[in-house]
Amino acid sequence: MRYIIYGAGGIGSSIGGHLLRTGHQSILIGRPGHVNAINQSGLTLNTPQDSYNLKIPAVTSPDEVEWSPDDIVMLCVKSQDTEEALRALIAAGPDPTRIPVFCAQNSITNEPEAARYFDQVYGVMVGFTGIYLEDGIVYNPVEGNAGYVEVGLYPSGIDELAKQVVSDLRAASFAVNESSSVMSSKGAKMIGNLGNALSAICDGKGDVNRFMERAREEARQCFTTAGIPFEERSELSARTKAVRGVNRLPENVRNLGSSWQSLVRKQGSIETDFLNGEIVRLGKSVGIETPFNRTLQLLASEMARDGEEPGKYTADEVYAIATSTGP
Repeated sequence: MRYIIYGAGGIGSSIGGHLLRTGHQSILIGRPGHVNAINQSGLTLNTPQDSYNLKIPAVTSPDEVEWSPDDIVMLCVKSQDTEEALRALIAAGPDPTRIPVFCAQNSITNEPEAARYFDQVYGVMVGFTGIYLEDGIVYNPVEGNAGYVEVGLYPSGIDELAKQVVSDLRAASFAVNESSSVMSSKGAKMIGNLGNALSAICDGKGDVNRFMERAREEARQCFTTAGIPFEERSELSARTKAVRGVNRLPENVRNLGSSWQSLVRKQGSIETDFLNGEIVRLGKSVGIETPFNRTLQLLASEMARDGEEPGKYTADEVYAIATSTGP
């Protein structure tokens, strides 16, 4: 099998890099700057154990790939880019009845989108850190293994292909479990990821916990009322901590999450609409007010559009906005 990593950011480049260095065929599809740097000098994959320079094939579009029936798409783009990526995949020509798509992404919105186009869709719960702030260089700062991953069929179940991918990822130094209820794991992970926007907005300033208790309670109420499967974050956390390595960031590298990285890199877009915004959408459909998630959605999206850096507000200021008439 060959892994087509669509979305060569911190997570995608880490997965593709570890697969390649352990003998698995892998291709990255990424942004032009990152791809150009990789093609010129290789991918630098930094871990606490070592720094690898990997001559990994990298392209900027799926139509540059010579597709094979044995290919697997590992979708790692941010959720706001999923629809465009899926359309580009269809246009590039792989058989949507045969090519499997594994959604290694935050949020629970990506698998349903992929299932609109592709017959074989899998969920991947990503429980590790990937940092991409400079073209050609990524950090996978997990000591002991490359991080924790769960893999299963969407919407539920396990098949032989999922088991093979689990085996390949284990060989690539990840701690991996197969899961017949991976969307429940991803539901728990999404509730945790609701804090990504606040980290981007506040850069760690203020009482983050007070705000996030309210935002996550909104999400639990929406999930429960809408009948969306999720496990308690404490259950996922215990399972993750039992096997996941420990984060060891280099002294000169800072990271407060993927949305924080989006603002630092001034990408112009942010994943908030498909994390906090999805809670807002669900709230409207089931009649639950979601002012804390709506405030995060509005502020983070505005900062991304305006090219602002993290830290414009403190968490206490954002709390005051959420409990007033809104921004």
